[in-house]
Amino acid sequence: MAQQPTPRLALVVLFAVAGCAPQFFQPAGPSAPIVHGPQTEVEIERALQRYSGLIAEMNAPAIAGMYTPDGVWERASGTLHGRDAIRQAVAASPARVLSNEMTTTYFSYNGPAVVQTGEFKQSARIPDGKVVNVQGRFEATWVRGPGNAWWIHRMVTRTNR
Repeated sequence: MAQQPTPRLALVVLFAVAGCAPQFFQPAGPSAPIVHGPQTEVEIERALQRYSGLIAEMNAPAIAGMYTPDGVWERASGTLHGRDAIRQAVAASPARVLSNEMTTTYFSYNGPAVVQTGEFKQSARIPDGKVVNVQGRFEATWVRGPGNAWWIHRMVTRTNR
């Protein structure tokens, strides 16, 4: 009659197998390539307009929630890494956004990501009461999140000089 493995032996085997096949214990890899076409672009445009509205509201938690957990926001005042950093930076901003407009100029498809480029215009009141108007370009890299939501993996904003 064969002996049943002890719990300790089962753990040793489990860790040995895990070392040989780490993919069993890691998150699923990238999703399938995104379908090219108008439906994808409409969905991403909707997500961008939601993001733009949240920027105008300075809604720090919601803005951060539109990024992947390891999302990056590259902006003139410095690069932010991760949702916590994005949320904290928006919440701590002394400026108050009065309006924010983002317009798409181009979409490109890159496997499981869609890169959207465009222009933005923003009006904000700075702490001394002065209103400043800024415009520039943006590049957003979008990926699918849970429930097929679009998340920003990387946002780059550059002002015109």
